[in-house]
Order: sequence, then C-alpha cells, then structure tokens
Amino acid sequence: MPNYKEGLNRHQQLLFPPSLDEYVDENNPVRAIESYVDSIDLADLGVFTSSGGSDGQPAYHPALLLKIYLYGYLNSIRSSRKLEREIKRNVEMMWLCAGLTPGYKTIANFRKDNPKVLKQLFRDFVMLCRSVDLIDGAVVAIDGAFLRANASKNQLISEKVTIKDIKSVDEKITEYLGALEYSDKCESKETTPIVKMECLKRLNKRKTKLDADLNILKERQVKQYCKSDPDATLMTKPAHHLIAYNTQIAVDGKYKFIVATNISSKGVDHDQLYPMATQAKEATGNEQIKVAADAGYFSSKELKRCIDEGIDVYVPMPDKQKKQKDKGKFPRDAFTYDETEDCYICPNDKVLKRQKTTYENKGIKRFMYYGTRSVCKVCPLHSECISDIANAKRLWRWEHEALITEHRTKMKTSKAKAMIKERAALAEHPFGTIKQKLGWSHFLVRGKTKVAGENALIMLTYNFRRLLNLIGITLFQKLIEAHKHGNLESIKQEIAEYLAVLYFIRAFFRQKMSLSV
Repeated sequence: MPNYKEGLNRHQQLLFPPSLDEYVDENNPVRAIESYVDSIDLADLGVFTSSGGSDGQPAYHPALLLKIYLYGYLNSIRSSRKLEREIKRNVEMMWLCAGLTPGYKTIANFRKDNPKVLKQLFRDFVMLCRSVDLIDGAVVAIDGAFLRANASKNQLISEKVTIKDIKSVDEKITEYLGALEYSDKCESKETTPIVKMECLKRLNKRKTKLDADLNILKERQVKQYCKSDPDATLMTKPAHHLIAYNTQIAVDGKYKFIVATNISSKGVDHDQLYPMATQAKEATGNEQIKVAADAGYFSSKELKRCIDEGIDVYVPMPDKQKKQKDKGKFPRDAFTYDETEDCYICPNDKVLKRQKTTYENKGIKRFMYYGTRSVCKVCPLHSECISDIANAKRLWRWEHEALITEHRTKMKTSKAKAMIKERAALAEHPFGTIKQKLGWSHFLVRGKTKVAGENALIMLTYNFRRLLNLIGITLFQKLIEAHKHGNLESIKQEIAEYLAVLYFIRAFFRQKMSLSV
C-alpha cells in the first residue's frame, strides 16, 4: 500500500483551532484593500454613516461595502448576488468582512446610491499616485471604447424604424379593410374570401403602440430612445452594434495609470478631446502636458480649445478629400492659400477671391472663396476641378484655418508619428485588460449618473491593481500608512529606489536574453 499524505479528520475537535487571520498570508491583496479603505474618511466624502443611536438593527458600515466591491472587481465578481455568496464561502472575503454577511440588496444599493463618492475615490487615488511621483503627465494617451449598457435592444425605439413599421402596418390594415369590403359585396358565400378579424385587431393594436413610441420620440426631441435605460444609445462599429455607453480614458505614460475617465451617450469621439485633455491636465498638474489620440478625436473646434489651454495635442487628421480623389478631382490641398492677398491660387494659377462670410452653429465663422465664372468655364482643368453643372470653383475657409495648417505640418514630423505609435501601446492595453481579462465589458446599473459611478469604480480598481503589481503589497501598505500621517517624503524615496532596482533587473535580464538569442 503506497504511503500518501493524509488530511485532517473533519470530525476531530482541535484544542487550539487556527484563527481566521492564519488563513490569509501577509502578501494577500485583501490586506492591501483593508489598509486602503481604512485610511479613507467616507463620511467626509458624503457617504452616510450611522451614528448608532437609531432603533432597530445597526447598519453595515460603508467601508465594509467598499471593501467588498474592491475585492469583487479585482477578482471579476461584480454581481451583488455572487458577492453575497462569496462572503459566505470564500475565506478571503470572510477575513475581509470579519464575519459580517450583508445581503445582496445592501451590497447593490451602495454602488447604486454613491456614484459621486466613487468618482471622488477614483480622483483621490490618482492624486495619491501623483503624490509619490508615479504620474507626471509628460505624455497622456486618450482612447474610448463601447461598454454595453444594462439594456436590451428590444426596448430601443428608433424613429427611422418606427416610421417604416407604421407605414408597413398601415398598408396591411388597408389591405384587410379592402378584403372585408369585397367580402360584403360578394353575393355567393362560397366565393367570399376568408378574412380573420383577429388579424385586424392585432394590426390596430400594433399601430397604437407604434404611434405611442413615435410620440415619445417627438416629446423628447430625439431620434432614438431606450425604454430600459434612457441615457444609453445604439452605438455601431463595423463588426457589431449594441446599446452602450462610450467610455473614455486618459492614460499617463510614466507607469500606465488611468488619470481621467468619463462616459458619453454619443457613439463618436470627436467632441471628447478637449474634456478629456483638460481633465488629464488637471489630474497630472503638468502645464506642459502632451496629449495623443487617434483620428476619431480630430475636430477643428476641439483642437483650438486645447491649443488655447496650452495643451500640446497630437491627433492624426482624417483624409476628407478621399472622395474627391476617387472621382478624379483636385483635392483641397491642391489649392494654395495666399495669406498676404487673402485668396486661393488654383492648380491653373488662377485666383479665387473671398466673397462672403457665414456664421454656422455655435458661432463658427467661415469665409467663402469663389473663382471667376468666365475663367472656370474655359479652364483646361475644368473636368478635374468642378462638376459639369458648376459655374465656378468654390472653397470654404475657417477663420482659424492657420491652426489646422500648422497642425497638419506638425503631424508629418517623426516626433508626431512616434507619439501616435506610443498612444496605441498606452491607451489600448487598459481596455484590453478591462474587457477581456477582467470581464468588465458591460455595466450593471442604469442611468448616466449611476453608470458614471460604476465606471469610476472600474477605473479605480484597475489603478489599484496596477499599483499593487508595480510596488508590491508591503510597500503599498507603507504608502497608505505614510499618506494617513502626512509623511510621504520618506516613502517616495523608498518607492523610487525600489522601482529603479526593479527596472535595472528587468533591463539586465532582457539584455541577457537578447544576447543568448
């Protein structure tokens, strides 16, 4: 008979049973969660804490619920019901909750009722990392991703689809009514067509519902509306379309921490450059901040606002002249602007003079430049410049077009190309981790305010995980203790030395591996 190791007898009483603390080792992340949450004054942040003087069962402390959520999100457990089960069977959760067992409703209400607090906790954690020089704002990358809302496509009302369905139902109702009228005129009952009144009733009921949906859209003055979550919208990408929120993040280049985050109900990014850049500037405290984003963020107005704030922006310009090139026409770049004479010179060396000024939405001022009709009609390049029915070439110029020209020149430099390449490595990796590894691909709450709170909790947990991986649990606990007592200088030096040694070792082994290959 082989000699195998034997376990304890489950029915044997122990004279000195192990304490719960012995089941959790010193390097367990739950100890970092405990240290961090205990250092926060939640009452100061606006979270209700019971004074203990009320009648009935005492309430659970908000700090306990925050610990539960941090542990849950770190371990890809977000459902309040699943968290309730983990509290009763998971040794780490038992240790963290000190034997307390709040119900799923109590757990869910904390996340639902404290969106502002969760956003403030995210900002405070960014400030904590910044205070020990883990964030510098030298380079910040911005990106966005669609995270699915807690809503069904079946609850979405679309103006275009609704009008189409109403037209289809009206046609069927007319067809049924025509059939009924014909059956009344038939003398022989044997030739009378069979028309079911139930079908007509169903169509009228459907018509009433569609009319009500259309009225909802008209009252709210929107093109689409989701009944289960009015703030969520249908967002489309080449591979899929879903009811979602557009989550925005700004990632610092030094140690890849998320320094700013926001959500939008719009499925486009071109109006998010300035808000995210200014949030990142405020969070990092760097007046010489450099911000990089992809071409989806390009907007002339947003670019000017960033420049006015002293933010150095690197955003590729989309090729808006592709259609013209595909038609065999001259792109806009083929026309040269003469700043001295305030005119454009066409490829045939003819002048397009400024004719009038227009003001568009939100006070955007544009100038119109016209060619001469008599010259354009007989121009040998006419077919490559304008259509056959056009009399003369016409160009529009924004009043701040010089900024765009300068930006276009800057984006052709090697520095700008390097920034765009770095942006992809910085900003796309966190979303890959968040959606694929941690499973945070959707929100569990509804409404923009609550979703913003859960989004902040997601990004806080990502930063928390990032910091633990960077400096370790022991150093993290020292940091929290130093922050609590307002003595960060000593721990700042210790963290810097630890990271210097860590990166030296990594560089050494990386070089050794490359030489061996």
